[in-house]
Amino acid sequence: MKLPRRHAFAFVGVILVGGCGDDDKRGTSETAPDAETIDEVSEPETSEPEVEVETTPEFSPQAMVYRIDPLTTPEVEEVTLEHLTAEDHTLVGSYARVRSCTPDVERGAKIPIDLGGIQLNVTACVPESKALPGEDGTYRHIVPPASAAEDDGRFAEVMMYHHMQVIHDYFRDVHGLTDRDHPLDAITNVQAHVDLCDQWAMIANAAFVPDGAIEQLGFDLDLGIEGDAIVFSGTTSRNFSYDAAVIYHEYTHAMLGATRLNAAFLDDQGINNLPGALNEAYADYFAGTITDESAVGNYALNDIEGITICGFQLGGGGNAGRDMQVDKTCPFDLTAEVHADSEIFSSALWEIREALGHADADRVILSAVLSLTEASDFTIAAEATIAQAEELLGEAARATVEKSFTDRGLIDCARVLPVERVGQRGLPVTIESAEAMSPNPFPGWAPGYLQYGFEVPEGTTRVTLKLTVQAGGGLGGLLGGGGGGEPELEAVFKQGEAPVRYTLGIGVGSGSHDGTLVVPVADGQIVIEDEAGVAAGAWTFALHNSGGAGALSKIEVAFE
Repeated sequence: MKLPRRHAFAFVGVILVGGCGDDDKRGTSETAPDAETIDEVSEPETSEPEVEVETTPEFSPQAMVYRIDPLTTPEVEEVTLEHLTAEDHTLVGSYARVRSCTPDVERGAKIPIDLGGIQLNVTACVPESKALPGEDGTYRHIVPPASAAEDDGRFAEVMMYHHMQVIHDYFRDVHGLTDRDHPLDAITNVQAHVDLCDQWAMIANAAFVPDGAIEQLGFDLDLGIEGDAIVFSGTTSRNFSYDAAVIYHEYTHAMLGATRLNAAFLDDQGINNLPGALNEAYADYFAGTITDESAVGNYALNDIEGITICGFQLGGGGNAGRDMQVDKTCPFDLTAEVHADSEIFSSALWEIREALGHADADRVILSAVLSLTEASDFTIAAEATIAQAEELLGEAARATVEKSFTDRGLIDCARVLPVERVGQRGLPVTIESAEAMSPNPFPGWAPGYLQYGFEVPEGTTRVTLKLTVQAGGGLGGLLGGGGGGEPELEAVFKQGEAPVRYTLGIGVGSGSHDGTLVVPVADGQIVIEDEAGVAAGAWTFALHNSGGAGALSKIEVAFE
């Protein structure tokens, strides 16, 4: 069962000639002389002064950009803006249409938002083209402002347009992909006005927005987007459009992830959102292979201040940049958050790149991606890459690739997280409500993304598991499919290291599991008791939720 995912020719200027008459002709009077006296017309002693020719400068699409970002490559360099087609020289071309969003309360679309009885009126910014050639016919006059807060949209547009051409041409010219051989919309500097405190607020985010996604959220918002789009915002200190790696990342979503790896699905271990993690891993990999840097979001995603709107703290800041040279393993580093989980797979891809060289690695990895679907997980993607390495490069390459995936536990990884690892990466595990799945194949509850494991010591008669759970969030709440109220949890246990296995059955509510012990979660605690002794060794349990969505940030276990 599939679940929706939660979750970027040169013109030659006309030369205008001033003056009248031809330069090599003599001046004439208003009245022509008679024919018989024409020979008597004397040559003027001095000719008219030459008329100065006025011209418009020839259009030359040169511009100044950061090669990567203001931190990694702080000096701007000159580039040519390729594939432009707009007669007015706005940044519209064969493969991109770039605009920046202007804060304008009068012209912006009004969006009423109900926050649990509190009505909030929000006004969207207005997308429009701002970057235009200067007096010399180039865009070289558009340079980075003193700070991101002072950006008027022009430099953000130039960065966005140029780097969209770089990655488009990489996929087309190097790999022959023509999926995006049409203009992709991009909007920079996205922000919204909150009337409650008269504040224009940006969001520390960049996203690939599939066609129709905004309408699915229920907003009557016309941004002039035609089909898919990539949408960028930032903070007062970080404009995400200044980071080429983030542009490449979102464009890769548009190129490779729009028709694959864009959904979660149900399998025999519960809700599987590893396709989303793969989508993020490949977006990071191809961004990194173009910049030749393992770090993605070094500028845009690090040292981010928290989001505060009308005095309310809505989101924490910190460091969210990712480095593909930092090894992580499955299941030890799973979080059920796709960006974090992507690092497990992308670290294997980067090691493969270092072993095979970027050209061969890119070819192998891309060939594997093109075989994946919306129901591909780590195992399927790893095996596809191993097979492509052997087919394209031979047995030695296969062995190298297989070792990178095996070392990280990416083949046949059971999604069972040791209880002590819950929340250790700073991310809670999302608990979906039953309403997140419609129709629900299970009888009134939803399984989780992850399961949990622990070891019972010899001689134990009582096991107490204390869960730290916060209500709210989840896929259902985001998409309007429920998710309100407190979570109502039960734990399903199974002895051994193997996960609890699910069978979907036929029809709504017919799904089942092979757990051997079901215990309700009361006041955040699960208790297993047996005077004769609780079986020593490995135990696994899954959480089933029949209430509202929540987030699990910690599990503490005690033995008596």
